[in-house]
Formats: sequence, structure tokens, C-alpha cells
Amino acid sequence: MRIVGIALAVVLGLAAIGRAEPVDLKQVPADAKWLVHVDVDAMRESVVVQKAYQKCMEMHKEAAQRLDKIHNELGLDLRKDLHGVTVYGKDLDKQHGVLIVHADVDQKRLLEKAPKAPDHKVAQYGSHEIHSWTHKRGKESHTAFGTLLQPNVLVFAGSEAAIHAALDVLDGKSPGITDEKSPLAGRLPPGATLIVRASAVGPQVKCRIFKDADSLRITLGENKGESFYRARLTMKSPEAAEQVKAVVEGFKAMVGLTHGSDAAAMKLVNAVKVTTQDKTVRIAWSAPAEEVWTAIEKAAKEIRAKLAKKHGPAAAGDLHKAPTCPEKCDKAKHDKAK
Repeated sequence: MRIVGIALAVVLGLAAIGRAEPVDLKQVPADAKWLVHVDVDAMRESVVVQKAYQKCMEMHKEAAQRLDKIHNELGLDLRKDLHGVTVYGKDLDKQHGVLIVHADVDQKRLLEKAPKAPDHKVAQYGSHEIHSWTHKRGKESHTAFGTLLQPNVLVFAGSEAAIHAALDVLDGKSPGITDEKSPLAGRLPPGATLIVRASAVGPQVKCRIFKDADSLRITLGENKGESFYRARLTMKSPEAAEQVKAVVEGFKAMVGLTHGSDAAAMKLVNAVKVTTQDKTVRIAWSAPAEEVWTAIEKAAKEIRAKLAKKHGPAAAGDLHKAPTCPEKCDKAKHDKAK
């Protein structure tokens, strides 16, 4: 899920419209328990994402330079070369996860830089050249594996066994998801930018709602100027399903207490519909993308104003003013606010 978070952060820096790259379920093994797909090309066609990109470029003057730096270093222009990201696993162990990236990348440049990675090694698996290196994150470190499958497909995994199994599926030696009855299969709505599906939810999940779920399906996107969200959760009991419904209705009521006078905000909140049937919970929401962006922009302004009042202009993202910080500033709180 950390990979997914990084992917979502990256796509806010994208604007060009390219070819669509929806999830290809045949690339996911038939026995996978969960998958997450980010359709970056669909995001580029989103009104909300385009406006977010424009606002980001206006507020952070150095953003374009950073994107150019990544392009120069990796041969990957995130503004037009990244098309889609799929992450999946056969369990919730992060070392067993697999990441498939669809991107037009300068493979020659990547291969030239690969030997500079810590503990870099190269091994052969069939016709594939697999690179491994030590990936460090804070005090933690582990061995990562990756290969350039095609000119526009890269595969990464947290273990040698996982990348071997992934390549077997991509090469057609092991079955992918082709049966419509598969718990991870099903209709892919036009304009879906984020797809999350899980046929099994383990106790490792931190979210309390998901701890009581047996399976879940979440879709977020935008189609023909309409933003949408769909979720279906199969809970362990009818009582758990009713609890989820109560949480959603409680959230709507809370927003009503704090923003009840804001007709535009309440229109978006009241568009959320939640229903239950036995152990299944369904949540549906849709709204015009222009109205969604207006609400996001208004909320962002309110948050920046509060941060500026409490921590100064720099904490609110106002890069046109010099950062100021009192001598006795609580650095931890200040950094968190930023």
C-alpha cells in the first residue's frame, strides 16, 4: 500500500492526455488475493486531476524542475510516459507483493544506472535478466528485485520467488485471471482511475472497518465529466454490515453539523448512498467533476488559512513568502503541518 500511496502522489504531477491503460487482469495470477490498479492515463483525462495539476504548478514553482530532474535521471517523464501501475499479492506480506509498471522508459539509461544500486546483482530466469539490490527505507532494508519485461513494462517484487511467479504469469506459463467468476474479476467501469479488490482481508489490516470484512471492491474515477465512487464490502456478519452503514451515515451527519450552511458541500455529501443486504454493504456516490473540484479548492484554502495562522505562511504552502519560524518553534509539529 506504500507503493500505491507513492503512485497516487506522483499522478498529481501529470497533465498530458495519453492512451488509456486499464488494468489487464490476465497479468494478475489466478490465485491472487488482492490487487490495486492506478490508471494514470485515465487520471490525465480527469477534470479534477487536470485542475489539481495546474494548481500544483502554480503553487510550487520548483515542481516542473523536479519532474525534469526525474526525467533526466531515469529517462521517464512522469507527465506523459507513465500509463498505469498494478500492485497485487497472494497474501498481505509486503515482501510477497508484485508491482507492474506500464511506462515508456529509457531502458538503456536505467540499465546504465542499475549497477550503482547498493549490492546490485544480476541473475537469469529463463529469458529474463533479473536485477536485485538492497532497498533502504529509514532503518529498514530488504532486497528488491526488478526486470525490464518489455520496452514499456517493468516488473518489481520483494522476493525472488514472487518475481519468478509474476514472470510465469506474464509469459503465459501460469494462469492469470480469466474466469469471470473469479472474486477479483468483474466489470471495469469507464473512467476508473483507482481500482481496489480483495477476496480475503486479514487481521493485519489496520482499518477497523476492513478488519470485519471478508472481501471488498472499491472503484474511484471520472467519466464524461462525472466523478464517481463505488464500494462493495462483504462483512463477516449482518451486524458488521449495519455498523459500516452507521459509520457512513454518522460521517454525513457530522459534516452536516459543521458545514450545514454550505449548500454546495451538503449536496456532495448527501449524494452518498449506502445500502445493506444481509452481509453486503454497498456505497455509491457521484457528482459533477466541476463541483467536486470547487469543493476541493475551497477546502484546501480553508486548510491553508488555518496552517498559515498557526505555523506561518511556509506551512500553508505559500512559497512566495520567505519561511518564518519562531525561535521556540516545535519542530516536530511544524514539520507535520508542512
